[in-house]
Parts: sequence; C-alpha cells; structure tokens
Amino acid sequence: MSYRKKGQYSVEYAIIMGIGISIIAAFLLYVALFYGSFAVGSAASQITTVSDSLSNEISYVTSQGPGSVQAFPITIPLIEPKYSFFCGNIIKLQTTTELGVSKSIENVSGMLPLSGGTFDAFARDENGSAVIGLDFSIALIQFTYSTSSNTLSYSLSFYNYSNDLTPAKFNLSLFSAGGAYLQSITGSTTSGKATGTLSLPSPNLYIVEVYPSGAGDYYSTCISVP
Repeated sequence: MSYRKKGQYSVEYAIIMGIGISIIAAFLLYVALFYGSFAVGSAASQITTVSDSLSNEISYVTSQGPGSVQAFPITIPLIEPKYSFFCGNIIKLQTTTELGVSKSIENVSGMLPLSGGTFDAFARDENGSAVIGLDFSIALIQFTYSTSSNTLSYSLSFYNYSNDLTPAKFNLSLFSAGGAYLQSITGSTTSGKATGTLSLPSPNLYIVEVYPSGAGDYYSTCISVP
C-alpha cells in the first residue's frame, strides 16, 4: 500500500512540476515577445526620428533664405547604403530591419555616415535645394550632371568642413531606385574636382552614391533620365 501511495505521489508531483514549468515557460515567452516587439518599435521610432530631424533642419535653413547654414548634432543607427539615400525631396533611411521615410520642403542631397553614432552635421540652402554635410574628412560633395541619349556626364567637387576643395580618391556607384546595383567606377583628384561619364541602361530614375576612400561617409542623390 505504501509503495502504491509513493507511486501516486510521484505521478502527482510530476504533473504539478510539469504544469509549473509550462507556466514559467509561457511567462518567459511572453516577456521575450513583449520586449522583442518593444525593441523593434523603438528601432522603427529611432530611424523615423532621424529622417524627420533632417527634414526639419532643411525646413529651417530654407526659411532663412539661400546661403543659410544650420549646424546640428545627429544620432544615426547603422544604416544600409544603397537603400538609404536622398532622392528629390525624399529622405529614405533603412537599417537591416527598419525603415524611415520623410519628405522635405526642398530637394535634398548630401552626405550620410557609413557607421552608426552621433555626428556633427549641417544643412545648407542653395537656391531651391538643400545639401547635408557631415564633419568628416570629406564633409560635402557637389554633384552636377547632364545626359545625352544614354550617357551621363558628371562633375564632382569634394570639400572639407571648412568648405575648401580637397583631394580625394573615390568610388561612384549607380543603383536603381529599388536598390539593384548597376555599375561603378573609381577615380581620384588632386585638385578636388573630377569629371567623367557613365553609360545608362535606359531612361529611368537612378540613385548615385559616391564613396570617398577612408572618409567614413558617402554622398547620395538621385537623377532622373527622361
């Protein structure tokens, strides 16, 4: 009889322990999902805040008139180049999991960091468009272009934070608006200015990104080829 009771107690103990473990496991799963969702929501909020902040800085310098400059600090998570760019008045920033898109009141181009962190930045109004710069060895790149048939002729000017032309080695890459890599070229300049041409696949909207060697940031703009 005592052995039967001991067996019964063992079964009841196992059942109770099983229920207890299930409750604990369910609680831990809930906590993991809750905090996981919170973290995702926080990341999404952060990247949207960054794009909105850039848009607000552009709005401010625009209100001050052509030539106005506004310096500001900005904290940016690690973003993905080719998916993070300026195009017309669109500011698009993307991490490996989150996306932030904002619209500015002017067309915008300029620099974005290749690493996450807090940076000294500036926005400058230039007669109907805005440029974003960063306090890196290459703080700003000016890009102008013209098209003829399927040929893009471009001019690049590299500036430091003091707005002086500076020598640079660089890689210029061309992407579709969806982020598909199309082609790239490398070049260098001792004067701070460089020119060249690219053959375009067809009339379309393209993202141009210029990566100065060792600078830690890259220039982004888009071109529309009719």
